Amino acid sequence: MIKDNIIDEIVIREYDETDEVQLKELLDFSFEDESLLNIVRGFKYKFAYSALVGDKLAGVIFGWISGFHPYCTYFRILSNPFYQMYGLEERLLTKVESLGVIDRPLQTSIWETAINERNLYERNGFKEIRRTYMPTLKVSDIKGEIPFSDKNNHTVKTLAEISSNNELMQKLTLLVRKNYEETHKMNPAADVELDEWKALILANDTIMDGSYAFVDSSGTEILAYSFLHESDTKHTYELGWCGCSNNSFKELIPQLVLEHIEYSVHQNVEAIAGEFDTTDDYAMEVLKTFPFAPCPTWITYRKK
Repeated sequence: MIKDNIIDEIVIREYDETDEVQLKELLDFSFEDESLLNIVRGFKYKFAYSALVGDKLAGVIFGWISGFHPYCTYFRILSNPFYQMYGLEERLLTKVESLGVIDRPLQTSIWETAINERNLYERNGFKEIRRTYMPTLKVSDIKGEIPFSDKNNHTVKTLAEISSNNELMQKLTLLVRKNYEETHKMNPAADVELDEWKALILANDTIMDGSYAFVDSSGTEILAYSFLHESDTKHTYELGWCGCSNNSFKELIPQLVLEHIEYSVHQNVEAIAGEFDTTDDYAMEVLKTFPFAPCPTWITYRKK
């Protein structure tokens, strides 16, 4: 039970730049990426509040609007687990919801092992909308295990080859946009120009010779695609968007991942990391096909 005099020690105020050093500690405690610091450093937040116990920054909450997914308010609550008895997360959430400035659904993500936060969101009306798996696959475990079989005379082309063909690149971009929109109906993307989608596909970290697509026998239609990206982790690549033009071609996606594996072996890369949303049938096709290492899931909660 929290005594009144302990509750009186808690101060909730607007976030201040002087909180940053202790905020980094909270990010470490929460296993969060330090890139979140860019939101508070650049004053890109819609709201930001700190919870202090004495001089100790014991918790923060901040929210922001994404330019690419502008139809919800993303937020994070970070707290020091050794101050759990103060109920800081609940107080911070209550503070924000009382402001009257939230005009879009609140959305956040946490590790499934964060039991305290899961209980917090579920008792405050948040609903789980998806889970995301972020496992790693050792390419040496797969090399030579599954033979590539092409029974339909489909052709594999690299993204480098496709990008040099304006018509094919246009079709690939349209297909990527269509599939992304279908798998993100719960949280739609902004309505951006096709050239912006093309730029996302051809991002600086995209491995042009290691990203692939199946085209039909005429060489004019995209059947399936899967992209590969550089990673900040040493000796590791990352899987990107994947999809197909028709569900009958979904089985082609794992074949493209085999191409990624072969490419990775030749580049002396040891592992491939993936990010698989349960709302994305194409990504889940890859997850269920390959022996990725077990890992906790990233749960996304939303409150309308």
